[in-house]
Amino acid sequence: MGGRRPTSRGVRILCLGLAVLLVCALGSIVLGRHGSPDAGSTGTVTSGSDSSRRSTDADRSESSAYPGLEASGIPTPGDWSRQEGYRLVVEDGRARLPQTESESSVDPLEGGYGVIDTALATLDALLDPTADDQTWAEHVLDSLGVDGGGREHPVSDAPRWWWAERRFTPATLCSAPDDPYVQGQYRGGCTDDDAWDDDGGKAIAEAGMFDTTSTDFPVPDGLALDSTTNPQDTVSRAYGVVSVPMDDGIWHVTVYCPATLDGPAVDRNGSELASFDGVDEAWTVHGLTGFGTVDRPCVTVEVTVGGQKPFWWFGDES
Repeated sequence: MGGRRPTSRGVRILCLGLAVLLVCALGSIVLGRHGSPDAGSTGTVTSGSDSSRRSTDADRSESSAYPGLEASGIPTPGDWSRQEGYRLVVEDGRARLPQTESESSVDPLEGGYGVIDTALATLDALLDPTADDQTWAEHVLDSLGVDGGGREHPVSDAPRWWWAERRFTPATLCSAPDDPYVQGQYRGGCTDDDAWDDDGGKAIAEAGMFDTTSTDFPVPDGLALDSTTNPQDTVSRAYGVVSVPMDDGIWHVTVYCPATLDGPAVDRNGSELASFDGVDEAWTVHGLTGFGTVDRPCVTVEVTVGGQKPFWWFGDES
């Protein structure tokens, strides 16, 4: 499927920079009309020209490795968010699928190139209240890429102060209807009074599969498909969607993982293996959705906030 030619990074940064100035000015007008935030609010963000801004890019790593996630309360990456791989049995320089239950395992892999970690990196950039406006815009753009058809899907044009005020709210799951985009979301942490009483990471779900009769994921150029088969049954596997309950509803981060369709073998660090010579163990794609590697990491292609529909969905939302 064809798509418009991607805009150069320089032009994108310039455009987003101008957009930032515009929305900041608009935000100032709105705040001026409705009064200043409460003294305890964490949503106020100073502009890049303000000498009293909270931090610079240089001291970002000293104050917090994940300023956006921590400010919003979203769990930071860890064992819970790591990508998993299906173990291959390697013998005499050859790999095979496990043949017995004792040989089979699904194991966590090192590195932040998988679906959930990629989504968290984008949310960290979007929700970061510490960087100046230009740095913030650059970090957001650096965390985004094009989908399999080469198309861009810009994030919401909400002003930056709106992003900075959003908070992770697991209890949203307890009162929200079933998520039409990500099935199988865990709700075991919900109490009888619709509060959340479990680890925050369990409230963040990754799509295990898609209803491919209701999706329209772009087909990558050069991918040969049987004309008698629904292309979505194949193409959808290259995508992952992460749902995150926030104070305005459930957000959905769509991630494209080009390595998935090849089913590469990787080592424990996620690097693709050209051969199995001298290799003792290897892993490959686990599950029916996105799988990233060091060589071809996943990339975020869209973020939708509460109430917005992902670009790839045209099915029933009830």
